Amino acid sequence: MFKRDNYNRGYSNHNKFCGQHFKDRFEKFQQHFFAGEHSSEGQQFVPANIAENSEFYEVQLFAAGRKKEQFQVSINDGILKISCTENTQDGDIDYIYKEHEGLPFEREFQLNEQVLTDNVHASFEDGVLTVILPKDLEKVKRPQEVVID
Repeated sequence: MFKRDNYNRGYSNHNKFCGQHFKDRFEKFQQHFFAGEHSSEGQQFVPANIAENSEFYEVQLFAAGRKKEQFQVSINDGILKISCTENTQDGDIDYIYKEHEGLPFEREFQLNEQVLTDNVHASFEDGVLTVILPKDLEKVKRPQEVVID
């Protein structure tokens, strides 16, 4: 079932894995892993949180290192679209190591009929873009208690 020779070599294959090609292989793995539904080539995946209370929905996008001028927020046909242009500030800096690319991104969220799209508010503070989507209180269905016989 297992070949003994593969396990008795000690650490001779360890250098092949951890050597100079490890970084290349790991980056290729990351690109493949995140190239699914979350990201397309040339775009960056940006995480989001969505909260709800009785009066509004709150969408938060975590985009550290950006400025509010880079964002575009729009609503069209019941879809909230948030996009951000590429971070061009880094052009003058020579990095020796860089994990955050500052690539452009775009996220879309399907809105339900309860959102009052005329009164949407967005703000950007401490690397978090927050979009407040007020509810149309006339369309919000109130919980109904059912009597058990």
